[in-house]
Amino acid sequence: MVRRFLSKKPFDFSARVPLQLGRESISSSTVAVSELIKNGYDADAENVNIEFYLRSNPAISTMIIRDDGNGMDLETLYRHWLKIGTDFKNGVELSVRKQRILTGAKGLGRLGLDRLSKKVILFTKTKGSSTVTQLVVDWRKYEGTNISISEIEHDIFEHDLPLSNKYGDIFSTVEQSGTYLVLISLKDNWNSGFLDDLREELRLLISPYRSSNDFTITLHREVNNTKFEPEIIDAQELLKAASWEIKARIGKDHRVELTFKNNSSGQEIRQPPVPWKEWISKQGDKPLFGPVKFEFHYMVRKKEFADKVDMTMRNWSKFMELNRGVRIYRDDFRVRPYGEPTGKGDWLDLGFRKSQSPGGIKQGGWRIGPSQVIGAVSISKSENAILNDQANREGIVENEAYLQLRTFVLKVIDTFEALAHQDAKGHEDLNLADELEKILKQKDAELNKAISSIKAYSKQKNRTKKKMPPAQILIQRLRELERAKIAHEKALDDYYLQLKKEREKLSEQKDTLSNLASIGVLTVSFGHEIRNHSAIALNNAISLKMILKKSEEEKKDINFEIVNGTADRMVVGAKYVDTFSKLAINNIKPDKRVRKKVNVPEAFGYIFRMMADSFTNMGVRWSFRFDKIKPEDFNVRSFEIDWESIAINLITNSIWALENEDREKREIRVVFERVGGTRLRVGFLDSGCGLEIGQEDAIFLPMHSRKVDHKGNYIGTGMGLSIIKGQVENHMSSGSITAERHSKLGGAGFYIEVIQDI
Repeated sequence: MVRRFLSKKPFDFSARVPLQLGRESISSSTVAVSELIKNGYDADAENVNIEFYLRSNPAISTMIIRDDGNGMDLETLYRHWLKIGTDFKNGVELSVRKQRILTGAKGLGRLGLDRLSKKVILFTKTKGSSTVTQLVVDWRKYEGTNISISEIEHDIFEHDLPLSNKYGDIFSTVEQSGTYLVLISLKDNWNSGFLDDLREELRLLISPYRSSNDFTITLHREVNNTKFEPEIIDAQELLKAASWEIKARIGKDHRVELTFKNNSSGQEIRQPPVPWKEWISKQGDKPLFGPVKFEFHYMVRKKEFADKVDMTMRNWSKFMELNRGVRIYRDDFRVRPYGEPTGKGDWLDLGFRKSQSPGGIKQGGWRIGPSQVIGAVSISKSENAILNDQANREGIVENEAYLQLRTFVLKVIDTFEALAHQDAKGHEDLNLADELEKILKQKDAELNKAISSIKAYSKQKNRTKKKMPPAQILIQRLRELERAKIAHEKALDDYYLQLKKEREKLSEQKDTLSNLASIGVLTVSFGHEIRNHSAIALNNAISLKMILKKSEEEKKDINFEIVNGTADRMVVGAKYVDTFSKLAINNIKPDKRVRKKVNVPEAFGYIFRMMADSFTNMGVRWSFRFDKIKPEDFNVRSFEIDWESIAINLITNSIWALENEDREKREIRVVFERVGGTRLRVGFLDSGCGLEIGQEDAIFLPMHSRKVDHKGNYIGTGMGLSIIKGQVENHMSSGSITAERHSKLGGAGFYIEVIQDI
């Protein structure tokens, strides 16, 4: 084979490439404007003005974007502005004068000009320069041609000061600097709706939570020669209408701080700094993403707050529709698409969480809706380098750091939900039956007072010997009132009798539902175990069949050692499935749903023996200990199924908590003890990750789960411990359950106290 060298050739680009990058890579015209504003921010501008000179025909309409930043000299214009995809900002962390963290690095933002207009005229000037550089770019040159991009050239001019055009002054003095863009022949019809979209885009472009106010965006409009008042774009004022304000931060010391402020009551709740590893389970000793701030406002329209921002209900709804969601800001500039009001920016799945638990704030498991929150996650390019933008500027690369950030934000929201639920519930903790009884008693007292008043009136008339109504009329009136009182008392007695029956019926239904819930807990908890062991039995059955078939085909003697081993594994798996099946069937028997004297250690022992193989596979050591009581004396009047579901649920939680621990350190201990008189306690301890800080009470709330996947989504039902709490407190005499973050074994501790059945 002969190989001949011909030549060397570089890659070349068609002139269509800028059009594809500008028109197809930038999602909308409002995004294109925001990218150009970011360029002004990076150039140390303090003011960016967007001016529209609109006519009925977009082709004769003009947009001007001007800033008072550093401007460009001729070399910068040649080497960087005219070079697509320049690395000018790569490796440069801070702006020249104001030391701002740079928001741009891809060198593509200016291609958004093609998205906006057919032609652009750029004027730019550096401070101290006595001349202005002008560049004219006609994007139509790139259309309908296959020539190389390098073959298309643009005119560049130089102007002396002062310089102006029909729209006013461009640059007047040597001290001025900045960039002035004139976009001619607009491609969009910037009507009122389009301008509203731009206004909202710009309002949320800069974080309302920013610390520095040295950057202002002002919108100017002239429509068909009618001028409108300039509008300064700002979102901070709108946050005054929030019912709750929540602030969370993680500092360089990897500690989490939280503050919750209720604007209705004025109450402020602070969580002192807590080490990351104690605040969130199984996420390492420190976060992967670096220091971060998360602030959000819970926005539910109340007159006391809405009046602060002068909003009608209609305007409030429109405001929330446009501004709702949790956004991400890098160095005070928004990272798209997070928090997009359309729903595609719901990166936390708040809508999905709400749909899974649609109840109101006073109901257990309440979830905040995406239309009720305005929030911002603030990160910095210098301190959160691992949270990189995707190449198309449409989001952050979803690496482990991003997923952990998402988990952190969801945990803050979950903590707020539990707090807000308790606050709302505390204001309406009324027993309606008791309230009705009070009303009836009040009416009864009023009736007695009326009768006494008539009797007193009769005596008074007799004493004064004045003319009285006929005696029979008065007597008849008194008798009617007495009969009414008797009928009222009878109705009250009937009501209480009916109420008692209803309560007994509801209690019975509640017990039945609780038992069914227990069966559900058992089923879910054992589903994984049954699946594993049924798979073992099935696989070994297939293996045995293949061994026998191969022996028959090859006419060889059967290897009974292999056959017996395979059969033994089949038996183990089948027995395991059989055991769980019996448990499920036994739990629907009537005697399981009857209160009786239950020996708790026996009930726990039954479940632990069933889980023995799982414990062995995981390397979990378990033990029962007794303090001041014999095993046979630890009896409680209760439902047997309750104790079985309690044991299974606590075991399941412990297995999850032990997953990341070294095998030799995995331990579960159950302590049965007498704590005084007839009061008994069951302590369930493990050596796992323990509870997250502040979860000792919240862990028992309905729909509250601490089991999350790597994205921060809950993978548990959140009902197990809530059901246990109901079983202990409602089904057992003086029953109570408490949780401990770290027990003697290092992991979580759960303690159930009950009265002994003697």
